Amino acid sequence: MAVKNRGISIYIHIPFCIKKCNYCDFVSFNFNKDEVRKYIKYLNREISFFSEKNDLGDLPVSTVYFGGGTPSLLAADDIKSILLTVQRNFRLLPSAEITLEANPESIEVKKFRELRTLGVNRISMGAQSFNDAALKLLGRIHNADEIYKSFASLREAGIKNINIDMMFALPGETIKDLMHSLSEAVNLNPEHISFYSLLIERGTLFYRKRKILHFPGSDEEAEQYRMGIEFLESSGYKHYEISNFSKDNFQCRHNVIYWKNLPYLGFGVAAGSYYKRKRTRNVLKTGNYYKKLDANTFPIGLCEHLTGRQAKGEHIIMNLRLLEGCDKHLYYIRFGSFPVNDFAKEVEFLSLNGLTEEDERYIRLTKRGVFLANLVFEQFISL
Repeated sequence: MAVKNRGISIYIHIPFCIKKCNYCDFVSFNFNKDEVRKYIKYLNREISFFSEKNDLGDLPVSTVYFGGGTPSLLAADDIKSILLTVQRNFRLLPSAEITLEANPESIEVKKFRELRTLGVNRISMGAQSFNDAALKLLGRIHNADEIYKSFASLREAGIKNINIDMMFALPGETIKDLMHSLSEAVNLNPEHISFYSLLIERGTLFYRKRKILHFPGSDEEAEQYRMGIEFLESSGYKHYEISNFSKDNFQCRHNVIYWKNLPYLGFGVAAGSYYKRKRTRNVLKTGNYYKKLDANTFPIGLCEHLTGRQAKGEHIIMNLRLLEGCDKHLYYIRFGSFPVNDFAKEVEFLSLNGLTEEDERYIRLTKRGVFLANLVFEQFISL
């Protein structure tokens, strides 16, 4: 899977929501217009400051991804301000993929037509389910009817590359409910569908109520995943990454950068970067974010240099998320060795147990390995 127009990717975190969902552990805050205005000012300052200090004015940018939070709550002028800052401080390629995450309740034709003229050419819509009872339990503030209307609005606005996020392993949801939701998603005919298992994260309402909510067992969850894969593939969507399916030539180019373990820059509260073999994560609170930028320092909260076996293991883990697998030739170019040299016992164990397979170019997950991916990944984690 080639990465077109190789350049760096930029992630921009917009941490504002109308309401936090019951399963969400992302860094987000209540939407407030005055706070949004202040945040964007500092976000633009961070982008300019980073580019200036690293002399990156001619660095090509191949993808920009607005994540959150709910970036679609921002006005078109806010998005315009941020994109202009990116253009002034980097070389944004004409062919760049520019994605904006959006929730159904914040989508309307006029604004998204404006966003398209600004260069936003991909929308990732958080539908999650077409089951109203499930949506209510998840804490979503839209219903299934709004998903249909919002999707139609995106098409009317001229958006030709739309992803729909769907979830499985929801509490109390049957396989019949799930397949209905997937069928409704496919009927809308989006270019891309993300199909994620619900994770119960510490600090969320679902975690606190985990003992009283009926979550599916591991066997039922695996069956939902299996049936979802079969249905999406039979509907014309290629399963190219553990949780992602697309029509031809509509893979998410931004996320492929992550999975290929290539450099990216993140701006905003809690945003992560991987640049010059160094992983950083910005501070998690807006107050600390503002203070650091006011002091003319990078708003970094965590910094990690990956070296040796740790870097190699992480590279393999990220690559194996892609169903094409880990490219052994590119691994050699990067590390001067091959995976079988660095992880001989692990590679042999996985192969003997039918979890991975390889050819001259790639090591990849088998169909069985896709369902036991976490077990595979554990083999490459250095303690």
